[in-house]
Amino acid sequence: MKTNIVLIGFMGSGKSITGKLLAYKLGYSFVDTDSEIEKTYKQKIKDMFASEGEAVFRARETETIRKIAARKNQVISTGGGVATKEEDMKILRDNAIVVSLAAMPHTILKRTGNDKRPLLAKKTKEERLKTIIELMGKRAKYYKNADLIVKTDDTTPLQNVEIILKYLKGVK
Repeated sequence: MKTNIVLIGFMGSGKSITGKLLAYKLGYSFVDTDSEIEKTYKQKIKDMFASEGEAVFRARETETIRKIAARKNQVISTGGGVATKEEDMKILRDNAIVVSLAAMPHTILKRTGNDKRPLLAKKTKEERLKTIIELMGKRAKYYKNADLIVKTDDTTPLQNVEIILKYLKGVK
């Protein structure tokens, strides 16, 4: 039986807040892959991108996922790009049910606001929306490759948790 739940989805889709609530409800631990990477390498992700590039970050991400996936009874919130890496998803899928959180581009734009995520930093609102739409287009097929897809545009994180819990009851 798979003991972990992995949340995939675009930045701003609600992975962190939904993941924390879900972990609490299940009595699981909550793990955010981005936070784990920052803790392990003692560096912010945006600084890794800036100083060492995306390739180094992605290699560190895979290494971190390998360590996290070996543990049980956890809700794992992944960085937005994890779903696009076959190797990472295979590692996670071995012991996890994969839930994709989905939201429309305008919802993502609103939720990410002026935050400093590397892929959206230093851009106008229009440029950020264009980037979101382009990236979502490239990643859509990967986000669809989940056991469950939850649309988060018009739901609260708690409602999303209830949807996931109902699904899990049917699976177990």
